Amino acid sequence: MIFDKLTLKIQVARLRQRLLGHRVEIRRSWEETPGKLHDMVEFLNWFDQTGSIAETVKRGETDWQYRFVAGSHFAAIPKTRALEIGFGAGRLLMHASRSFESVVGVDIHENFALSQAFLASQGVTNVQLLHRDQIDQVASGSVDFVYSFIVFQHFDSMQEVEFYLNHIARILSPAGIAQIYYGKKGGDGTQVTTPDDFRLRDCSLFISPGTMRQIVADRFEVLEYRDELARDPVANTGQSVQAMVTFRNRPARRTDP
Repeated sequence: MIFDKLTLKIQVARLRQRLLGHRVEIRRSWEETPGKLHDMVEFLNWFDQTGSIAETVKRGETDWQYRFVAGSHFAAIPKTRALEIGFGAGRLLMHASRSFESVVGVDIHENFALSQAFLASQGVTNVQLLHRDQIDQVASGSVDFVYSFIVFQHFDSMQEVEFYLNHIARILSPAGIAQIYYGKKGGDGTQVTTPDDFRLRDCSLFISPGTMRQIVADRFEVLEYRDELARDPVANTGQSVQAMVTFRNRPARRTDP
């Protein structure tokens, strides 16, 4: 099966790294590997561990509905434009496209063509895909909802978090919000996996919830946070490795004439 073939490739790469001491550059692994995949299910599986297109669509719907639509602030925001940080193959973008007039996906990988093919196969036409370095093409104040799921935990530095927070502050509409999931660290501070210790597709950036809230609160208004999340949101069971924070730009202060 395709699922087993990709799993075997990953395990072989990890074994080779352990035995030969090869360094795996975190960012390059996410940039380059998807471009080497040509089968749709293998491509989908790289990002979300799936065995079929139907499974990807169903799991995407579950995460979209339970992780985002069910959020306390989602219903009240305008539904003109959404932007996903780290869209991968597009499983969440396809569901976001049903909720918003248009959606934008931002990522660093080199196989947007297969992401476009997947989205087109699901009837999605209101989507724009941009490379991470093209995010400045998104107009300031034009996005009502910025979201990210199982992506920040794969960054290779806190500078990447800062990069996206700066752009979130710029592109959020006056009534817009951002909802970001990130890899959770116990204790305080942050932890970044080195290339020597990184294993292909593993998490690499961990942030304590208190640290993440402070980073966000330094420039935004924090609306909600969840430090403990269920791995299975439907059954509400298991323990996720992620935490979540929802925020918006601070309202402009009024100045008396």
